[in-house]
Amino acid sequence: MALSSGSKFAPIGLTKMFNSGGAIKGLKCETENPVATVIMKVRGCGPFGAYSSTKPQRITVDSEEVEFKYEGESGLVTFALKVPVEEQYLWNIVIEL
Repeated sequence: MALSSGSKFAPIGLTKMFNSGGAIKGLKCETENPVATVIMKVRGCGPFGAYSSTKPQRITVDSEEVEFKYEGESGLVTFALKVPVEEQYLWNIVIEL
């Protein structure tokens, strides 16, 4: 998706799953120039991947900032989702671009 900030973003999902995008249960974007924010609801655990044309400023999972990797050549963003305590739990992921 193209954001009004000029960034492009596309979630991939849980990269170790056969249907990786099936983990994404909600997706919305908010833009307050120059910052674009992608908000997702995600179910499951393991490595999560997304494409971003710009390096994220920060990523939070349930309001906790997490470490992430960004490959500038491909635009691949990856970070880990822990095993949730509750079954069918939806993680709240916020990515600031």
